[in-house]
Amino acid sequence: MIENTNRIAAFTSSDIFALCTNDKTGKGIGSKGQSYITEKKIELRMNRSVDVETYSRSMAWGLFLEQRVFDLLGFEYELCSQNTDSHPTISHWSGSKDFIVPGKRIAELKCYEPKNFALYTDAILKKDIAFLREEFPKEYWQLVSNSIICQVPNAEAITYMPYKSELPIIREMAENYDGADQWKYRFIAESPDAALPYLPDGGYYKNLNRFEFEVPKEDKDFLTSRILLAKNILLS
Repeated sequence: MIENTNRIAAFTSSDIFALCTNDKTGKGIGSKGQSYITEKKIELRMNRSVDVETYSRSMAWGLFLEQRVFDLLGFEYELCSQNTDSHPTISHWSGSKDFIVPGKRIAELKCYEPKNFALYTDAILKKDIAFLREEFPKEYWQLVSNSIICQVPNAEAITYMPYKSELPIIREMAENYDGADQWKYRFIAESPDAALPYLPDGGYYKNLNRFEFEVPKEDKDFLTSRILLAKNILLS
């Protein structure tokens, strides 16, 4: 396992929602966030992640489809999910956005399996920031965190599930992929349709769904204050 040093003992965008939970007073960090801070304290002492590298088909599926979605989004986007950025002035705060339009917005892609795809897609299609924050806090605060780290005003939530008619293209991409981690994506080329997440063509849902919004200043301020509080606990 190759450690990503920018993530060791750092509060990362993908899990930062835990710091937005409240304790019984409503002013401090809740139990989920306290547990997260404890994990980061352990990482600080061990100088390594508390996690070990794992593999799942659902994770591999999402990673592999980033290139497919990038091809669909347009030239203004940059695919940068393999890069981890640190906050420019606050240490122990980092994140890996999926896409960026420099100076304008970051975007996070979710290629969930059918049920979660439908639920999250329904949420972003409401185009209601308060609803997204309440019902999908993990995804919402990841968007907020990466927008702050990258110093852009907007964030964009994206879902993607290929139409059945796209599966031959995606299988061909998997067959032609020659990276060092080729083994992770072999199942895409070899699995029958029924074993892959896909949408029937012409149904209710579109394959690509997007919700761009200006990140509220009050949410940026709130998250920043929680990071600073968590950092003080981490280093105490």
